[in-house]
Amino acid sequence: QPWAGVSPASYVNVDVTSKSGIKRAKKLGLVQSGLVNMIITSDVANAVENLFDSRHKGRVLALFRHPIDRLASKFFYLREA
Repeated sequence: QPWAGVSPASYVNVDVTSKSGIKRAKKLGLVQSGLVNMIITSDVANAVENLFDSRHKGRVLALFRHPIDRLASKFFYLREA
């Protein structure tokens, strides 16, 4: 519990944002340990392939910006770039 009194959550410090980090998490048995309830990564396919098995399944949650918001943001960015 890194911040006393702020959050009742606890954290496991394993970087799963890269292929090497996912391989390290696999080696450590991150999912099988039962220590984690959520894994956040942008490399979903690699995480699914390496971290989960038939006994330890995961669920996927994806967040996307609205397409019009993305296009407007890109337009204004390219106008200034």
